[in-house]
Amino acid sequence: MNYFNDWLAQLDPRHSPSQLFDYMPNVMYFVKDCEGRIMTGNQAFAERCGCRLPDELFGKQDDEFFPPYMAEKFRRDDETLLKNAAPLLNLIELFPTREGLPEWFITQKLPLFDRSGKIHGLCGIVQSYERMLDHSQTPLFQVVDYIRTHHAEHLSIPDIATQFGFSERQLERRFADTFRISPSQYLIRLRVLIASDRLKYSNESIADIAIDCGFYDHSNFIHHFKRVLGITPLAYRKRHNIECS
Repeated sequence: MNYFNDWLAQLDPRHSPSQLFDYMPNVMYFVKDCEGRIMTGNQAFAERCGCRLPDELFGKQDDEFFPPYMAEKFRRDDETLLKNAAPLLNLIELFPTREGLPEWFITQKLPLFDRSGKIHGLCGIVQSYERMLDHSQTPLFQVVDYIRTHHAEHLSIPDIATQFGFSERQLERRFADTFRISPSQYLIRLRVLIASDRLKYSNESIADIAIDCGFYDHSNFIHHFKRVLGITPLAYRKRHNIECS
């Protein structure tokens, strides 16, 4: 082990073994310190965060890149790992795709220690969970696909459960056990993030976007949008316009 440490210390930091992650398709890699600041990541992770290069990640925190509910979930998991100094494996969670829409990903997180054995941070990899599965063989993901495809329609969770061979209680339990949110929460978050994309990239009225994305009315849209993203649709659109100008 001493030889390995000596050998590792002689490596040029610009040519770290972690570069290998840039050549692994659909794998995102990141490292954080104990305060939740991102120390580094691979190109795929940087792009998913909206950065051109990994160097732009340094010192940033999750809430600077992700919706509040995602950032809070990541923070709680990180705190659990750091407190227990033990890996968190096979975490199935929502993560934004390159298009900004939520998709299920699987995350592996490991603690990092300093030379004295004290916890020093964490590292992790994130991969698409949905691509690992044969959706035709997983009724739960058939439900996810159905909700995603029909998100703008009036959807009834009990009706969806029946359609795919679940009781309502079974579907709620299976969804919560696998994804740690309910089907209705997933539907709301999906609608909000799709709406947020249209707020950024179109001149459509907020009311039209609300209806087109499946919300009952303007006020219902504002309520859920602010609850998920922590900001009103109008403020979100104005902030994005300022950032782009």
